[in-house]
Amino acid sequence: GVFFAEELEVVELIYAEATFHLPIPEKKVLKCVEATVKVIAWALTEGKDFDFVFKNFGILVRRGRRVVMRFFEDLLRDVDKTGVLANAFLQV
Repeated sequence: GVFFAEELEVVELIYAEATFHLPIPEKKVLKCVEATVKVIAWALTEGKDFDFVFKNFGILVRRGRRVVMRFFEDLLRDVDKTGVLANAFLQV
């Protein structure tokens, strides 16, 4: 099975909380995210297949018209100590 975006709750990043754990300027983080999104958007519009690896995070894969994000189990378990998130993703 595949998890569709509409099946997941989207939570906005609260940058103040993130800076508490990682003292990097917000502008720098946002520029990196914007650059990453531009490269992914280019690959999608050009019809390129790709494996975009986010170290210790997961892999964004495109094959033809199918795009899937696979998160690493360790990350899912770190993000949600209850295990609900990890179990939901690992069952699909």
